[in-house]
Amino acid sequence: MAVKKFDVAIIGGGLAGNLLARQLHQNLSHLTIGLFEKNRSTSFKVGESTVEIASNYLIRRLSLSTYLYEHHLPKNGLRFFFDSQQKDVDLPHMSEIGGVAFPYHPSFQLDRARLENDLHAMNQENGISVYRGTTVSHLQIMESSTGTSEHHFKISSEEGEHECCARWFIDASGRHVVLAKKLRLRSPEPTHEQFAVWGRFRGVADWDAGPDAFRKRIRYSSRMLSTNHFCYPGYWIWFIPLGRGITSIGVVGDIHSLGRLGLSSQKHFLTFLGRHQAVTTFLGQAEMLDIGSHRKLAYNTKQYFSANCWGLTGESAVFTDPFYSPGSDFIALENDFLTDLIIRDTQGISFDKLCQLSDLYNQYMRFRYESSLLLYRDLYSTLGSFELFKLKWQFDFALYYHWWLSQYLQDLHLNEAFLRSQLEEQHFVFNALTNFSSLFKAIETHIKRTGHYYHCNRKQFSDSLEGMNHIEHVGLPQPGHTQLKRLTEIFNRIYSQGVGLLEGTTNSVPHDALPLSRFTSSHPLV
Repeated sequence: MAVKKFDVAIIGGGLAGNLLARQLHQNLSHLTIGLFEKNRSTSFKVGESTVEIASNYLIRRLSLSTYLYEHHLPKNGLRFFFDSQQKDVDLPHMSEIGGVAFPYHPSFQLDRARLENDLHAMNQENGISVYRGTTVSHLQIMESSTGTSEHHFKISSEEGEHECCARWFIDASGRHVVLAKKLRLRSPEPTHEQFAVWGRFRGVADWDAGPDAFRKRIRYSSRMLSTNHFCYPGYWIWFIPLGRGITSIGVVGDIHSLGRLGLSSQKHFLTFLGRHQAVTTFLGQAEMLDIGSHRKLAYNTKQYFSANCWGLTGESAVFTDPFYSPGSDFIALENDFLTDLIIRDTQGISFDKLCQLSDLYNQYMRFRYESSLLLYRDLYSTLGSFELFKLKWQFDFALYYHWWLSQYLQDLHLNEAFLRSQLEEQHFVFNALTNFSSLFKAIETHIKRTGHYYHCNRKQFSDSLEGMNHIEHVGLPQPGHTQLKRLTEIFNRIYSQGVGLLEGTTNSVPHDALPLSRFTSSHPLV
C-alpha cells in the first residue's frame, strides 16, 4: 500500500487545527496539508468567547470577517456583576462593570460546533485533505542534527488503514495531546488549581429586559451579547450567548475553596446555580441540553515548537484560565509562529537559523504563559468585591490593550529584535504583575477584616473603559517613551486608588507619582 505523503500533517480538527490549516493555505497554497480529526461530527465545546487579539487574527489574518458577522454573534465586551454574601440581590440592583457601547475593537461569541463544521468545509474547498472519523497511531517523530527527516504515523478509519509521512507534524488535538504524550511534554501547573462545569441551555430569559433605569445606565446597549460574569469569592459563573436560542452557562472555581461541585452531575450543577437568586431568574423556563466538565484547567508544556519540524497549538500546548478568555489569543500567537517557521523552512532557511527561531518563539510563549497566569494565581478570592475587582479590572484591561493587543496589531510578535527585547525585560513584567497581585491581596485582607468586602456590591456601576485613556492609539506605532509614560500613568493610578482602599477611603489625595522602576522592581509595593 502506497504511503500518503504530506508537507504538513495537523492532528485535531478543532478550532486551532482548522485555523492553522486555513492560515497555511493562504500563505503557502502549494503545500499538501492533511487535517485529521477523530470525530465524524463536531459537538458543543466551551471556549466560545473571543477577545481582541483572537478576533483580529480571525479577521485580519484569516479573512473571516464576513463569515463571522453572518453566522455568529458580535460580542459586547466582558461584563461583571457583584452579589451580596447571601447571593440574594436581583440583577438590576447588582453592582456592574461593563461597556455602554460596543467595543472599539471587535470580538465575537462563537458557536464552536458550527464554526468548526464550517471551517472543515472551507478547508476542503481550498484543497486541504480533511479526514474525519480518523485516529492517528504509531507516531514516530524523527529528529536529526539537520532537520531533514520525515515523521511517520498510521491513520485508521472505517475505510481502512494507511501509512503516512509528513515533513511537519502539528499537534492540535486539544487535551488528548497526541504529540505531547509521545514526547512527554505536558507539565502540570501546581500553583493554580481551578475546575470548570458547564452546559448549554435553551430558552434562557432575556438579559435585555428589566427596569428602564437598568437598561438606561448602559445606554440601552445589549447585555445579552456580552460575556457575562457573576463574580463571587473563589468562583464565577458565565453566561455566553451562542445564537439560535442557545446559551452556554458554566462555573469556574478554585478547587481548594469550593471543591468540584460533583463534576459530571447535572443535578448538582443545577442545584449550585439555584443558590444564586439572580442566576435563577434566567433559568425558570430554560431547558438544559448537555453537561461537560474539566477537573483541572491549567497546565503547561515543556516545548511548543521544534526545528525538527513539529509543534503544538491550542490546548495541546497550554491552558491558563478562562476568566478573560485568553485561549484563542494563544491559538493566534502559536499559529502565527508555526506559520512563520513553516514558511521559513520552505524558503530553505538553514537548520541552525530554524533552531534559533523556534527557541526564540518557545521562550516568548513561556513568557506569555507566565504573564497570563499571574493575572489569576491566588487571586480568585478577590473576585467577589466590586470595589476591589474594579481596581483589578482597570489594571488588567489597560495592560491588555496598551501592551499585548497593541503589539499584536502591529505584528511586533513576528519581529525578532522586538521579541528579544521583550525577553530581556520579562523579569520587569513579572515583578510588576507580582507587585500588583500582592497589592490586591493586601486590599482583600483589609476589606475582609473591616467587613467591607461586599460594601459596594449594590447599585454601583463602572464603565469598563473607565481610566482607558488614549484607546484610539492602541495598535498604532508609538515612540517607546510614550508607551512607557502611559504604562507609568496606569501603574500610578491603580496604586494610588489601591492605597486609598487600604486607608479606608477611595477619595484620598493622590500620592506623588512613582517612577516606573518602582513598580517593576522586586521590592513589594505594600
